[in-house]
Amino acid sequence: MRRLITFIAVTAMLLSSAPAFAQGLDDAIALHIGSPLILTEGRMKALDPDNPNVVPMIHKDRTLVPLRAVSEHFGAAVDYDDVKREAIITYSGKSYYFPIGKNHYRILEQGKDPRTVTYDTEALIIENRTMVPLRLISEDILGLQVGYREKAITIGSGDITINNEMLSEIRTRIGQALKPATEAELLAQIKAMDLSFTEKERLDIIPMPSQDAVTGGEAAPSEAGDYSQTNEQVEGVNEADVVKTDGKFIYVAAGKSVRVYDANNGKPFLTDEITVKVDDQTGQFTQFTELYIHDGKLIVLGEKGRFGNWIRPVPDVPEERMIMPYYDQYEGFVYAGIYSVSTQGKLSLDRELEVEGSLLSSRKKDDTLYLVVNKYLYSYGPMEEPITPVFKDSAISDDLKELAIDKVMYFPRRAASNYLTIAAVDVEKPSQPANIEAFLGTGNLIYMSRNALYVAGQDYHTIWGSITNIAKFNVDGTKIGFAGGGLVEGTILNQFSMDEYEGNLRIATTNWQRESVNAVYILDEDLNPLGAVENLAPGERIFSTRFMGDYGYIVTFKQVDPLFVLDLSNPSKPRVTGELKVPGFSSYLHPVTDKVLLGIGRDVDENTGMQNGIKLSLFDVSDEGRPKEMTTLVLGGPGSYADVLDNHKALMLNLNDDMVAFDVSLSDITDKYVKTSFNGAAVIEVRPTGSIKVLELISSEGLYGSYAKRLVYIGDRLYYIIDDNIRAFDMDDFKEIK
Repeated sequence: MRRLITFIAVTAMLLSSAPAFAQGLDDAIALHIGSPLILTEGRMKALDPDNPNVVPMIHKDRTLVPLRAVSEHFGAAVDYDDVKREAIITYSGKSYYFPIGKNHYRILEQGKDPRTVTYDTEALIIENRTMVPLRLISEDILGLQVGYREKAITIGSGDITINNEMLSEIRTRIGQALKPATEAELLAQIKAMDLSFTEKERLDIIPMPSQDAVTGGEAAPSEAGDYSQTNEQVEGVNEADVVKTDGKFIYVAAGKSVRVYDANNGKPFLTDEITVKVDDQTGQFTQFTELYIHDGKLIVLGEKGRFGNWIRPVPDVPEERMIMPYYDQYEGFVYAGIYSVSTQGKLSLDRELEVEGSLLSSRKKDDTLYLVVNKYLYSYGPMEEPITPVFKDSAISDDLKELAIDKVMYFPRRAASNYLTIAAVDVEKPSQPANIEAFLGTGNLIYMSRNALYVAGQDYHTIWGSITNIAKFNVDGTKIGFAGGGLVEGTILNQFSMDEYEGNLRIATTNWQRESVNAVYILDEDLNPLGAVENLAPGERIFSTRFMGDYGYIVTFKQVDPLFVLDLSNPSKPRVTGELKVPGFSSYLHPVTDKVLLGIGRDVDENTGMQNGIKLSLFDVSDEGRPKEMTTLVLGGPGSYADVLDNHKALMLNLNDDMVAFDVSLSDITDKYVKTSFNGAAVIEVRPTGSIKVLELISSEGLYGSYAKRLVYIGDRLYYIIDDNIRAFDMDDFKEIK
């Protein structure tokens, strides 16, 4: 069976005992040709934390390693003379001078004449690091021993011969993602993308887990409390949305345009607009999808592309028998435009970036924008695709460029027919090129903490059923470094199914084998298993998850809504401490306080299972063993819908005033069997003391939006945005300001 989604990570070993390389080799390190990671004391670490692109490589049949990274690990001091272009190692009373591009080095030792030693290659500068032969630096200078077997390397004192167990560990941990040395090596991996593994090979790659394993907002000026911000999962990690406000202007992405409004104390007016343009010659078009704001700048995200050949060529076929027109090739790009916003609300373009593929998701942390893009490789059609993704960066030129081979990694034991591309852009430096890294693989969900980006993808195993692969990337500004991979059984629902806390990743899954079962797994910072709670609510599936510090909250559903409370304070022994069953389910959970949760979902008939209106619930979780539903509110009846049920960013939060708001479509049947309907906004009072009530239902008055339906507040004014329409209300009495 061919996989529909092939993810990028060959997982790290999931071992119940200590890793082989961690036993008795405390001073040793392991490396792998093409890998940016090292293995030391059983831990995976970056080979060069300041430069994640540095990897051991083969040059003139010699293995080259970064001089500084290896030398400093074993206690040597390293310096560099920019004028003479020499790397200098000081170790055990001697100094070694390596001139760049030369096949010799000098040795200076107090009381002895200088000596020159030649070797059969030369010191190179690659990725701004000095690269020298492995055995020269390890054996001749540091006095260590080297083990080498099938691209796996060990360096240390004593006997460090690489046995089968150590080779397997090095491969599956630090050798799971590699940089190709040549275009031919990458092409060979791409050509193998349709090959399937035997069941034994799969078991070697993905070991069975141990059976006994048991909100914030965007950075804002000092008056941040005076206006609403996008509802985001992680404080300090911004998420894009169709509407943003900085307290003065309201920005709206409505597909065909991006509009800037001066809020003007409830009397908004348009200050500037970007509209979609179509190139008549190339057919290129752009659709604007989402926005970020950043210290006087507006970041516009969109989709840019064109349709290629409209008629498939069919030689020697009469015209009347030609097939119908079809889209032979669609060239798609993710677009990012960064604009400066003047005090009058006028936009001026700073830079643009286009990355081939479709947008999986994005984040912004501090000054850096991160784009995560999927690009699929198609093996049909008359056109040959470039071997790597293409991009256009206005900081470099106005031309499309292929991504360099040294910016690509592949997974040697897992064929993939697609690329995952991560682009990091410094919003404050329009002339600095974006850092773009590509990985031969793809994913379908991302989660980002303050320090790491996690990409999850789904796969299937004939024994275990559904599997979630996870790849971890360390992020520091525009630096992106692959940090390892892992897996858990089951599939995840959305980004809230993942959470990083004190360096560990918590992840909630549903496994659909035979009957559905649910679990929460805890992985350490190397994505090795620490503990698990398994077999939650057999026959049901997870509808929502929220992790808060030492606790996790899981909602499953079949006929009733069980809310599970999990104590995760001991990562190796997580446990369920409480359970509450109520009618309906919550598809989104939001902390009102650290002891009160707001659930938004649907009311359900306990007897028939029929879904009714939109249900809001307040849960008291102060007693971890006995959660309570404090109160509920049901809006509408069967057929009612709200975007907030599926998209947390559709929820406007003003918890300082005990208020939430969102766009709704409500339908109901009266006792006289007359159908009623309402389209508009629901403004709800939510008090942590246990009260929920409707403050106002604001009709949309026949306005229908396809892109943007959001509410924001600035001061005491509430703004209701529906695509190109914006209305304002006084929040004291909700009277419209004309």
